[in-house]
Amino acid sequence: MRRSVLISLSVFALMALALGLFGQHPEAVLIGAVIWGLTFGGAATFLQTALADTAGEGADVALSMNVVVWNSAIASGSIVGGILLDAAGAGAFPWAVFILAVAGVIVTFGARRSGFRPGSRG
Repeated sequence: MRRSVLISLSVFALMALALGLFGQHPEAVLIGAVIWGLTFGGAATFLQTALADTAGEGADVALSMNVVVWNSAIASGSIVGGILLDAAGAGAFPWAVFILAVAGVIVTFGARRSGFRPGSRG
């Protein structure tokens, strides 16, 4: 599962980079949006499964906290996105996403020992 998340986040980061470089072309935006959706669409499921496996007996509490974190990230992203839009324009979004996706790749790569433990799914 960790490998799938690494691949997904890496392609997601590459699509953000491509949108930053070629976002002025409608074809690039269309192709980027499709690949973006395909690569990041399963992220929530991967991350919830990894969290439940790592939390073990505390999975109920951990998954409840996961919902709070996702909702907080959506709210924070809206606020920061509004500030970024006002300060730098829409062209800054792909670069911000690229930086965040690369950070996600680094964290996932570093979670070799403590994250993504195989769990019981029976």
